[in-house]
Amino acid sequence: MTDARWYCIRTESRSLPSYDIRIEREILEPKGVRVEPVDMDDESAFDRVAPSVDAVLHSRGVLDAARIARLRRCRIIAHYGTGVDRVDVSAATDRGIWVTNGPRYAVEEVSSHAIALLLAVARKIVAADRAVRAGAWHIKPIVPLHRIAGRTLGLLGFGNIARATGRKARALGLQIIAYDPYLDAQVFRDEGVRSADLQTCLSEADIVSVHLPLTDETRGIIDRDALGLMKPGALLINTSRGAVVDEGALVEALRSGRLAGAGLDVFAQEPLPTNHPLLALPNVTVSGHIAFYSEESIQQMQRDAAEQVLAALEGRLPAFLVNRQVLERPPR
Repeated sequence: MTDARWYCIRTESRSLPSYDIRIEREILEPKGVRVEPVDMDDESAFDRVAPSVDAVLHSRGVLDAARIARLRRCRIIAHYGTGVDRVDVSAATDRGIWVTNGPRYAVEEVSSHAIALLLAVARKIVAADRAVRAGAWHIKPIVPLHRIAGRTLGLLGFGNIARATGRKARALGLQIIAYDPYLDAQVFRDEGVRSADLQTCLSEADIVSVHLPLTDETRGIIDRDALGLMKPGALLINTSRGAVVDEGALVEALRSGRLAGAGLDVFAQEPLPTNHPLLALPNVTVSGHIAFYSEESIQQMQRDAAEQVLAALEGRLPAFLVNRQVLERPPR
């Protein structure tokens, strides 16, 4: 590499899988950026390097206000995923640090996974698989099933992933409505999707798919009252963040039979405890926060994050800036 002008760290965790750092280094090191991994499970490791860091590639761990305060010369925190709930964006903004995310990352993967869960729950694929393995045959173990085509899918949130989910769902014959109070009406028109408020989306949909970021506003938004608005026999799919759903209320709705089923990739506590009540319910299909994953999505994530860092260090505006308020302050 050329002589390093800047120092960038990538936050990692020894307790979780990590990704090869080769792509980031290929993009950044020829431009004079030294890139090193830092184990966020060792708080002293972050503390040692934080004051001299120019940029953070944020993969693992939480960057709270206390940690961000130690980043005395940092220009940018480039988060690898879409949701930035593990970064105190307000604290970063106060310090004039740009925060970026990766809105192009895993759009195809998460939308396909949402459709996969929808089909698995609606067609009771897991129950059918278990029945055949146990020696049962024909339809008795999965009665009743209902036709998917002609039903209504309600999308909560209408960002890139939700829009891709809607396009794929339309191919199954589903009618699409969506709730997102922060988007211009033209976005819905461009997608041929009817915009609805939250109550309408919940009450009219036969299947609700959650695509909301985790914020103070959305935490627990799918609570007992929200679930009570859903049609009897409706399905809930969640591939966004577990904490947007009140899991206790969801268990009640599923046990009572008010909801026919749920497909969940994310949970309030991860890893999900093996004794969690959701896992005892036969009408729940789960996966372990894997909707984002493909080899291609990981590479896209790494490239996008590294390119955001390079733009910031070279004084250019990053394409995926989250905290646009920081533009009122000159970057350091």
